[in-house]
Amino acid sequence: MSVEEGPRPTLTQLVAANAAAAAAGAGKKAAQVQLQAELNTDEDWRKFLLRDGLLVVDVYSEWCGPCIGMVGNLKKIKVEIGGDNLHLAIAKADTIEVLKRFRNRSEPTWMFIAAGQLLNVVFGADAPRLARTIEQELKYEELARKGERQRPSRLPHELTPEEQVVAEALAARTAAKQEREREAVLSAREARREARARRLEAHFAEVCPVLMMPHSQKHLRKVADALEPLGVTVADKCPLLVGAEGARILAVEEPELGAPPALAALVERPSLTLLLKKLPEKEGDMLELVRRGLCGDGLPDEEKPKKTVLEELTADGVPGLFVPADRHARAVALDLLFPKMVGSVVEPPAPPEPPHIALVYGAWQRRAVLAAAAALSPAAPAAPVVLRYGFFADASVDEPRLLCKTLEKYEERPEKDYCETLVLMAAVGPADPVLSGATPSGPPAALLALGPLHASEDAVAGAAECARFFPPGYSEPEHKPKQKIKKKKKKRESKEGAAEDQSQETPPTESGEQEAAGDEAGDGDGDEAGEGEGEGDEGDDAGGVDKATSPPPQT
Repeated sequence: MSVEEGPRPTLTQLVAANAAAAAAGAGKKAAQVQLQAELNTDEDWRKFLLRDGLLVVDVYSEWCGPCIGMVGNLKKIKVEIGGDNLHLAIAKADTIEVLKRFRNRSEPTWMFIAAGQLLNVVFGADAPRLARTIEQELKYEELARKGERQRPSRLPHELTPEEQVVAEALAARTAAKQEREREAVLSAREARREARARRLEAHFAEVCPVLMMPHSQKHLRKVADALEPLGVTVADKCPLLVGAEGARILAVEEPELGAPPALAALVERPSLTLLLKKLPEKEGDMLELVRRGLCGDGLPDEEKPKKTVLEELTADGVPGLFVPADRHARAVALDLLFPKMVGSVVEPPAPPEPPHIALVYGAWQRRAVLAAAAALSPAAPAAPVVLRYGFFADASVDEPRLLCKTLEKYEERPEKDYCETLVLMAAVGPADPVLSGATPSGPPAALLALGPLHASEDAVAGAAECARFFPPGYSEPEHKPKQKIKKKKKKRESKEGAAEDQSQETPPTESGEQEAAGDEAGDGDGDEAGEGEGEGDEGDDAGGVDKATSPPPQT
């Protein structure tokens, strides 16, 4: 009787079996196949590049970690076809300068290097593709050693053609996004300026503020004489130390005041503020009259003097006067130079809200996310990174369903669902980039590193999304409802009195009416007590801090 022979093992299986037998026969010594080296410093990186053969490097970020799922496949490839010609490593991009372009990435990244030259870069955890690429690069390296093929001349820090295409596309998208955000910020700024100008014109259309620099104050008579023929008089004047913040505001309206000598003069020495007023019988726009008298605006060429008052008072490149250029600048100057006068009739302007986006996380990440957000706040207490936050029923951006506004309230919930989310309204730039001179910085890397479920595409989309998550009135304190407390009826101590009451014959209707009257009296007392308690609660809310808009709590 013959016994059927089983399928013969393939060459690959024989090689793997022999390798396993050799490793087992070697005992416990360190002859086991070394799978991969760990590269954490620039020195580790340089030493690894000195090895001969094909180098395959798994590049990772510290917050994400290397690709663990590919370890088994890489070991199999090294044993079966790579041998001593294939060297594997994991490299931490956060601490190796050459790999800085791969930092803060969550996608697996594989670099192929030989003789110090970058051969290829593969992204993603596609095992078949990675295996094919290793086989192909091993063949190319063997040909290069024989002189039959030339290696690419590309250093590890340089981009491959595929990376270059991706980088250019990303740069184009980033530039378009930044331009869209910049236009939105400037549009919002102009809208605020126009609204403020209209608000002040309702009360101060017939006045105009002017600032005399410290070196020109002795020429007040010259300013008054130039304005008198136009029906404009000096209604008030007051010395004022503008200070650094005020100097920056004026420099935005008049760039010449941004020069170092002008800034130093405004910060170190008092200037003189003038409130100019138009006479009742005089017609014409107040701002146009002032600009004509002091700056020569609107005068025919034959009537223009050789030097205007503004030019005469300029010394060493420092203007002698600040005259508002338009109605928006006049509103800014009124708020800055005459705050008491303006504040007596008009409320101060609301501070602008910085550009922001929505970041959505799983509620189970709440402690890590809020801790990271709280750590960012001390760096800029006046400009918090997280403007608002709240807990929602799911990750829906179009129709969010609010659960609660604070961490404390969420922790009190008896049951929690994995679908529930934590949403942050995160600032991505300064509130007024024109005034601050700063550019949008984008969302904080510390928050992105925690892997949000959703992040707004840009600040324009973020404004629309945050308006749905945090509608007007979201930050207003929540008042506790008044509780009605009913008075308990006193038990009658005398049994005789109880017996007498029972012995009294009262018609059922009258008894019902008496009990109802008693209940009404009790309710009335309870209402009064409830109102007293409610008033105390309202006082506490008014004096407390709204946790919904406060910086996230330390955890």
